[in-house]
Amino acid sequence: MIEHLGRRSPISVRVDGINVVLTLGNCSVSLDYDTANRLAVLLRGNGKIAKQNAGDMSVKVIGFANLTDAVLDDLKAQKSRDPTAVFSLRG
Repeated sequence: MIEHLGRRSPISVRVDGINVVLTLGNCSVSLDYDTANRLAVLLRGNGKIAKQNAGDMSVKVIGFANLTDAVLDDLKAQKSRDPTAVFSLRG
């Protein structure tokens, strides 16, 4: 049976050591990092196909960053690899 999550259902992902904990609604699963990466690729690829099937040709930029331990040299290196990267430095 396929359970469809409503837009208001909580969805979260967090890191627990070397595992990734995925929570959909009130169900949680702990995935090793390799499985989590494979799942991410499968979701991204199939999400793109579903988006095209829905006729949605909009362009959305989605990103993820954890800058708690970032240093300026690392940010500059990232900017050189990705010219669309934007960083706001306060301090």
